[in-house]
Formats: sequence, C-alpha cells, structure tokens
Amino acid sequence: METTAENLANLWSFKWGAMEVLIGGKSSIDLTELEIRDETDAAEFLRYYGYDPENPQDAQKIHSVICEAWNFIEKYLMPAEWSAGRRPPEDLLMADDARVILLAASDRREDGALRQAWACAVLRVMHTLAHIDGVAKFADVEAARTQIMNRFLKYIFRNTEGQLCFGSREVSVQLDRIEWKLRKSRESILLKLLHKKANVAETIYDLLGMRVITKNLSDVMVVVKFLREFHMVSFPNCNPARARNSLIDIEGFKHNVDMLREMLEEGRIQPHEFTNILQGLTKPISLGNHANPHTAKDYRAVQLTCRQLIRYPNPSLQWQDKMYRFCEDGKSSPMMLEVCKEILLMAASEEKTIEGFFPFELQVMDEESASQNSIGDASHDRYKQSQVKAARRRVLHRVLTLNETPPLRSV
Repeated sequence: METTAENLANLWSFKWGAMEVLIGGKSSIDLTELEIRDETDAAEFLRYYGYDPENPQDAQKIHSVICEAWNFIEKYLMPAEWSAGRRPPEDLLMADDARVILLAASDRREDGALRQAWACAVLRVMHTLAHIDGVAKFADVEAARTQIMNRFLKYIFRNTEGQLCFGSREVSVQLDRIEWKLRKSRESILLKLLHKKANVAETIYDLLGMRVITKNLSDVMVVVKFLREFHMVSFPNCNPARARNSLIDIEGFKHNVDMLREMLEEGRIQPHEFTNILQGLTKPISLGNHANPHTAKDYRAVQLTCRQLIRYPNPSLQWQDKMYRFCEDGKSSPMMLEVCKEILLMAASEEKTIEGFFPFELQVMDEESASQNSIGDASHDRYKQSQVKAARRRVLHRVLTLNETPPLRSV
C-alpha cells in the first residue's frame, strides 16, 4: 500500500507527554495536560486504567474518589484560598463522572486554561488515591502488623529493677522507650506519594514501623547488632538503598571498640570502665545532605527499611467451612449436595494461604537525639509542613500561578 504524506505524518506524530512518562522517567502526575479526544476516548482510557464508567460499581467508586480528592485539596493543600472562594469551576467540583474531568484536562483553549489546570490538579490526587486503594486490597496489614511485632516483642522485657530492656535475659541494653507506628494514615500516605517522583503506593515503605530509643548513644550499635543476631530482621531482606545513618560516626566507633576490647582482654581496664569509656568516646556523625528533601538536616537516627514474609489465610476460602458443615448436616437434597461437592473440588486447587513480603521501617536512636529530633527543624511537624508544601506545589502549581481568579461561589 502506498504511503501517503498524511499516513506518514500520523505515523511520526507523538504524544510527547505520555512518551516522557513511558521512557523518560517522568511521573504521570507531573503532566500539565492530557490528550483525550472525546467522551469515547475518555471511556476507553478509564477502562484500560482499570475502571469501566458504564459499570455501576466502578462508576460509584470513581465518584467517591473524585469527592475524596476534592476534599483533600480543600482540607490540606489550599484551605485558606478555598474558604476565600478560590475554588474549581462548579461543573468540575460537582462532577460524578471522570470523563468530564479527563476532557477538561485535555482542553487547550486559552480561555479554559484555569479550568484545565483545576482538572489536572484533581486528577493527580485521584490517581494517587487509586494506587493506595489498589495496594490495600492485596495486603492484610493487620496480619503483617501482628507477625512483625511478634518478632520484636520476644526481646523486649523489664528486668528485676523494672528497667525496659532490649535483647535476651543474658545480654541486653537498657531502653528509654519504644514507639510503634502501627498503621500510617490515609492522608499521610497520600501526602507522601504526592511528593514522590514515582508516585506509586508500592514505594511507601513505612506503613508499619517502630522506633527504638536507647538510654546511651553507644547502645544504638548493640541494638542494631541484636536485630541481626536474634533474627528480628533478616539482613538479606533489608533495602540497602534506603539504609541511613545520621547518628553515629561508624569508623570512629569501630576503632574505639576494637581498642577498648583489646584493653579489656589484656586486663588493662575493668568491665565498668569499658562501658564508661566507650560512652564517652562514641561521637555523633557530622551531618550532611539527606536523601529525603523533607527530612531536616539535623534529624539524627539509624534507619533501616526491612521486609518480612507474611502469610495469612486466603480470605476467598473462608466460606469453605460453612459449606462443609452444610454438606454434613444431612438435611440437604442430593442435588444440592452434589453441587456443593463440585464447588469444593474446584476450590481445593486454590492456595490455602496468601504470602508476600511486607515492608516496614525501623529507626534506632538514643534518648538525647530523640529529644532533639522532636524540636526545631527536625520535628515531625516541620517534616509534615514540608511535605504539604511540596504536594501543594506539585498538584496546584498552575492553579496557583494563573492570573485568572474565579468569582466567589457557594458550594
């Protein structure tokens, strides 16, 4: 077939925004516009994304995500502007169909620039919410929490003097306290994803976490040693790219420990002297730049990102016991018994348990560092404020920079 100029031009016409996402390392939520042609194209886009707008159940889910996204923007990203009347156009705010928003995000007309910016903003939050929900469906967080915590609880106890200790009855270090993060809130996950380049829920590693706070700085290293020795964490299942040490000068610590051990073994110092000298020689690290731009430069901790294989009963097979009892009660008709047995035979091939690696974050620090981390630039409140600012810029940058200001409206 003869290649016409039109066909050739169409062949080499690219949607560069999508190309940058596919092979250029750009996140889809950083696109400033979409290229949806019409309502049919919008419906097709949604179906391949995973939601059919013609399916009542999917349509209801889409509507709930739209509402949650607008509520998040109002409450967290621009509460002052929203209360002052700087809100999206009415048709977008009240839309119950994502196709309306997709088409608005693809509208390049100059007089619709602000409306298009609002549509892109809410789609960024909607996409992030969809990822959160997708991951939540495939992870039993409660099972993970219980199984991960149980590994640690075996090695946390109070000694005869009532002191909180970490380790075994034979060898342990004294703790100030342990803090558990049993589940990250939905809003926290959303904020975190909105400032991450990848913007996928699989990159949230601290849905669960714990913070071990020792009395002395040198004991932090013993806690880390115990984590491996007592198999609370499996070091091959730790993520080396996310290991952080902004607390202890490791090289200096290694030198001092080796020197003091030699002196102890030669009898030049006594055990109580070893401990006192080591505490005095253990120095904090000189802090540099953090990999996480929202972590304050003076936040001090040893951080590990770990994962643990979690197994839990397959929830889709919970009905089996009821069906077995139904077959055994002797009151069912022969036909019904036959149907039940066939169903049970088919279910027999399904996995009885579901398993998968679940990530969690672990921080170790001493009491003094924990106190410093809770104030000033290192505090959690400052960290959250930084996240909100970053998410606000990323989601609403064009809405906030366009000169056009919409009139006040009641909602």
